[in-house]
Parts: sequence; structure tokens; C-alpha cells
Amino acid sequence: MTMNFDQKQTALVRDCVQDVTGITLPWEVTAVKTDEGLHVAFDQQSAQIAADSVNSLARGFFLLSRAVREGRQAGEIRQTRHFPSCGAMVDASRNAVMKVDAVKGYIRRLACLGMNLLMLYTEDTFEVPEYPAFGYLRGAYSMAELREIDDYAASLGVELVPCIQTLAHLAQFLQWDAAAHLGDTQDILMIDEPETYAFIEAEIRAISSCVRSRRIHIGMDEAFGVGLGRYYAKHGPQDRYELLSRHLSQVIAICDKYALKPIMWSDMFFTLGSKTGQYFDKEAVIPRHVIDSLPDVALCYWDYYHMDADVYEYMLTRHEQMGKETVFAGGVWTWSGFLPQVKHTEATMSVALKVCARHQVDTVFATMWGDDGAETNVMLAASLLPLFSEACWQGDSCDPSEAVLAGECLTGIPRPVLDAWGDFYPNADDSRPGKLLIWCDPLFPMIPFHPDDSMDKLLARSRAAIQTMQPYQHLLECRYASLLFQVCIHKGEMIHELRDRYLAGDRDWLTALAEERIPALRSLYQQLEQTHRELWERDNKRFGWEVLCLRYGGAVGRLSDVQCQLRRYLAGELDCIEELEAEPMGFFKASNPAIYGKLATPARDYWQLF
Repeated sequence: MTMNFDQKQTALVRDCVQDVTGITLPWEVTAVKTDEGLHVAFDQQSAQIAADSVNSLARGFFLLSRAVREGRQAGEIRQTRHFPSCGAMVDASRNAVMKVDAVKGYIRRLACLGMNLLMLYTEDTFEVPEYPAFGYLRGAYSMAELREIDDYAASLGVELVPCIQTLAHLAQFLQWDAAAHLGDTQDILMIDEPETYAFIEAEIRAISSCVRSRRIHIGMDEAFGVGLGRYYAKHGPQDRYELLSRHLSQVIAICDKYALKPIMWSDMFFTLGSKTGQYFDKEAVIPRHVIDSLPDVALCYWDYYHMDADVYEYMLTRHEQMGKETVFAGGVWTWSGFLPQVKHTEATMSVALKVCARHQVDTVFATMWGDDGAETNVMLAASLLPLFSEACWQGDSCDPSEAVLAGECLTGIPRPVLDAWGDFYPNADDSRPGKLLIWCDPLFPMIPFHPDDSMDKLLARSRAAIQTMQPYQHLLECRYASLLFQVCIHKGEMIHELRDRYLAGDRDWLTALAEERIPALRSLYQQLEQTHRELWERDNKRFGWEVLCLRYGGAVGRLSDVQCQLRRYLAGELDCIEELEAEPMGFFKASNPAIYGKLATPARDYWQLF
């Protein structure tokens, strides 16, 4: 026996999909409940959706919208979920905290795709009444805002799961005098202290009271210095596995008190067992007693890097051997700088999700991190969400074009435009010359190009991208991206020739640089900043923008200083430009050279502040 969906709910879902796609369906759609999956049928006269949930119903309306957009006159589609829980995690902790209305818009997009999970990653960006320094000047979500988001998500069948930190990644909070006593190191909590667990209980109590879900992600990743700061000074050397296990047990006990089902990042078990401190080290040894003593917690395997299925096979098998539920966190790359890394996202996730399906992982989600200042607005990457949704609903048999078509319908961004954004990066490797070019110093251009890349190739990609986006300048996203590529071209051409022209004594070229090209580049930076700010303010709270504002101000100010140096040199006030006399030796910063502070200046003290 079938039942129709409630008319009010059906209308809500239909309006949601129409709001996202801009497509008005030509039919009155019959929507009925079914026991499993999704069945959509349509011809020129009528359309029917049979769905097992409100979230599946939203996907049904989206599939009909796609049919209209793609000019299909009739069809029948049957799909079921390969991942019972599939969604996305939005980083609200690296400066960008999405406005409530923007989160609702994001939820609508997830619902269209039939994605039923949203995590908000909030290190310190949510209200904890007992700790007013928590989230201070960071745009933290109030409890009322979180309840509003949760209510909206529930209306579209999306589970809102809070993602917090209960060990590391708390430097933003621990920097304040009111919180310093809770820290072991500058970003890790002090284990074994009663005040620490009072704080953790307060944050768990606060955020879990705002959501319907009984799942909670408790973090605990990348606590590399655990036990090595104030804890070490107080207690001396400790078995760090025992330290981690003891802390985890305390946190799980708090979760149990509030009837919560915790998820934690799994990397610390592997890194502590690795002689090189690496998560993906196949030689890592996790002691049997550590595995046996694990409390009831789901282990979240995160991996955004590998294009080799064998790595995912190995890591998922290792997780399964630990005897707990395994959750998989992949990545839609929003943390490479300014624009989504399309090529790397597709190369890694197309492989990872197939392996997850073979291992029957129940929960998968796409992380969208904002490392190093949240330069990339997550809305720019929404076209890549169908990599996850179509793997969920269509499985291994899914044609790659399905994700492309779904992305175009979801965002209105044509695939050639998305590819143009992706050409901010040279290939599927994690190489970020575009970001480095935007922020590098004009006189110290420390840009380590990929072996297959060069300045000439970057400039050619930038010119082609601008040409592709030319018809779409009515879109804020394309105006922003076009300005980004224009800055790349002007600055790239300048630094490509500057030292050689200087050493050759080409005074005419240097004069044109000082009087024409630098002012033009400075103006482009200012236009880019204004457009970037408009994009930021459309979707995010103002808190956090000051970081990018400082960077743009630094870039413009440095250009003015270089202009001054050139004028003084040309006027004979300076015998030379010292920076250009220094021989480039090809040294680059260790670790990640694409962090703003590491590429803006050779001075280490500066980047430590950022």
C-alpha cells in the first residue's frame, strides 16, 4: 500500500529544488512514499516520484529538473543509496563562518542531490555559555542559530551532525588568558585535569542540545605534541598511547552521559604507531591492547590525497581490523587557494568512493577545509558535490558525465567555467603556483613550480580561463575569478622579466613598470579585494575577513614600496636595488610552502604570526 507525501511537505521540497535550479517543472507531480529507494517516471503529460524519505523526494524533484534542463521528453529512473549516510562537512573554523541563510542555501543544494548529512566543523565557533572567551571575535554560532539551522535541515531530511574538537586544534581558544590554563601546548588541551573535562562537557552539552542528531564528531586529530608541553613539565614522560586512550575514555563517558554516538578522527592511532609519524605509513604498529581497549566510538578515516586504490584498500582494511564502525571523510579541495582544485578532487575521490562502496562503508562525506584563511568560498565548489551524490545513488556503474550534468544543474555553472577555475592549478597534483603568485613578494618571487609547469604555462592557462569566462561576467563568481587570473597575468609578466631587465639596465622598461604597470596591477588588486569581499559578505559573517584584508593591504602596500624603490633608482638616489642584486638560488620553505606567511617573505618571524 502506498501513501502520498504530505502536500505541504511536498510543496516545500518542490520549492526548494526550484529555488536552487531556477527550473519550473511543467507537470503536477504525484509524490508517493515507498519502502526503499527512489523511482522517478515522466512523459510529456505527467510525472511521478516514489521516494523512501523527504531527502529522496528532493532528489526526485531534482532529477525531474535535470530532465527538463537536458531536454528529455520521457524517462524512468530507479536508484537506491549505496551509502546510507552521505553528505558534506563545511569548515567554519578557518575564519569563514557561513551566515545562517547561506547554510540553509547549502542544505538546499545537498537535499537536491539526495545527500542527507551536513557537518559543521566548529573548533571554537559555537556558543558555550560557561566560556565566553570560546569563539570570541570569531563569528561563533549562537545556540539559537544552530537550532534554526537544525530545524531547516530536518525539514529537508538532512542530518546536522556537530563536529567539534576535544583535544587539539584549539589554539584560537587557548590563546586567551581566560583559557590558557586549559592548554598542554598552544593548541592541545591538558589531559587528566578536571577543569579540562568540565570544559569538554560544557561544549558537548551546549552543541548537542541544539541538534536532533545523536551523532557527534569529537575530533582528536593531529594532536602531535600531546603530553609534550605543560603536561610533560608536570608529569614527565608518558606512554602517549595510554595518554590518548585515557583521554578518549573520559570524553566517551561524557558522550554517554548525553546519549551521544561519537565519531573521532583516526589518525593519531596510526601516527603514534609510525616511526616517521605518518598517518599512511604501512609500517605503523598499533598495539593490540590499544585496539582492545577502544571504547564505543566510530573511527573516521580521512584521506584527500591518493589516486591509488590500493592505499584506500589498505587503510580501510586496517580500520576494519580495529573492530569499530569506519566512517570515510574525503575531500572537495577548497583549501589550495582562491578557487577549487577540480583536477585533484576528481582524481582522488573517483577512486576513493569506489573503494568505500566495496568495503560497504555506511557514512561518507566531503570535507571542504578552509586552511590558511578560507580564501576559497565553499559555494564555488558546489559543482563537485555530485562526485559524492552520484557515487551514493548510482554506484560504480555511474557514468562520469552524470556528476558533470548534476553539477551544472545544481549551480548553473557550465562545466567549461568550472574547468577554467580548475586551471588555476596545473594538474591533478597538489601544486599551487596561482596562490603563490598572488601573494609572493615582487622582489622575492619564491614560486616552486611543478616539474610539468612553468610561468609561461600558468600565464597561458590564465588567459584561456579569462576567455572562457567572458560570457558569464554577470555572475559574481566569474567576475571574481576573472580578476584573480588578471592579477596572475600582470604580476606574472612583471616578475618574469623584472630581474633580467634590471640587470640589463633597461631603464625604459623599468620606467614603464614604475609609472604604468605597477599602478595598473595595484588597481587590479584593489578590484579583486572588493569583489572578493562582496563574495565573502554574501555568504559569510564578517569575522575572519580581516585576515584577507590584511593580506590584500600588504600586497598593495608592497607594490607601492617597489614603485618607490624603482623611482629612486631611476632618479639616481639609489646605486642599486639590493633585492634584485641577490642571486636567486631556488631555495624554498620546508613543509608546506603555499601558506601565506611562508611565501610572502623570506623572514620566518613574519609567517609565524599568520
